Amino acid sequence: MLTDQLFIELVKAASLAPSADNMQPWEFRKQGDAIEVFCSKRRVLPTDVISMFAWVSIGAAIQNIVVAASAYRLMATVEYSTLEHVDELAAIVRLSPSCVDNRLSGWIALRNTNRNPYEALPLSQPLISKFEKCTFGMNAGIHWATTTSDLDCMALMDANSTYIRLEHKPLHDELFDILRFTRKEVETTRYGLTFESLEVPSVAVFVARQLQYWSVSKAISKLGIGRIVAKRLASKLRKAGALCLVTAYQRNPIAYMEAGRTMEQLWLAATAEGLSIQPYGVLPQYLTKVEIEPETFLLKYVAIIKSHCEPFFSIFPKAKKEYPVIVLRVGRADKQSVRSDIRLRPDQIIRR
Repeated sequence: MLTDQLFIELVKAASLAPSADNMQPWEFRKQGDAIEVFCSKRRVLPTDVISMFAWVSIGAAIQNIVVAASAYRLMATVEYSTLEHVDELAAIVRLSPSCVDNRLSGWIALRNTNRNPYEALPLSQPLISKFEKCTFGMNAGIHWATTTSDLDCMALMDANSTYIRLEHKPLHDELFDILRFTRKEVETTRYGLTFESLEVPSVAVFVARQLQYWSVSKAISKLGIGRIVAKRLASKLRKAGALCLVTAYQRNPIAYMEAGRTMEQLWLAATAEGLSIQPYGVLPQYLTKVEIEPETFLLKYVAIIKSHCEPFFSIFPKAKKEYPVIVLRVGRADKQSVRSDIRLRPDQIIRR
């Protein structure tokens, strides 16, 4: 049933999942008619609090396997390891014959992050209900915001959080460690971020090269340029069809993987509807980080992040007892972003 060739095809589908900063923290191994899924610790972001984004990314990869398998008339059942052993083996995807084809399987290769402007036309309630239906029964929460005031508030909070990544040295160093400036760096690593996929103009790439030096970045920050850039990036949040918050029901690897599966299912459904999505993970990550390890921030940043807690949950009031994972900007766009071509090859993510 699970031939070697089919295993490779399913691994290819899994590898097309979104991951935080394109770190692709997954590995796979074939065991009979099952696929074992592992977390590659060497591709977990150093500042990723409790490896939250790594587990979310792995969950998205698992969901791609589930969806892709249906195109081969196979049903995929996901079994998670116990919390005590999840670092050794995250999950097992068992395959069995099925007659149901998931209509989303054809959209896996077309799913993309679109950083371009979206129409400022709210998504209709029937469409939102359709997305809720496609994720019904999945073990994570989804919460929607469509009003102008909510979008404006989120844009302000995102701007206030994003510049911290440039001003706080551990976050700054991590960012420039995963940015790929040359094609040689791309081919050598095959993970991380390219300026093409981020749609950064060539003149800005030159500036970015200088910002990788902490002394330069620190001087620029004192001039307030980092905050100006952050506001400009966050301004796109003011125009969208909707914002969707994906939450975990618990704060552990299994719950985060479930949130990742839910996010990817929703993303594929949105792609099938002709909609675009851009993920915003900075604020959910910082809200989590300031609760678990506040000592990693300077006190002034702790105060800023904590001040966002009340307005954030005023936008998504039903999520107060849940754990924020990712905010998705959803809407219609006239232009698509360039799809990142940095992907690890199957032989690099398959365990023998």
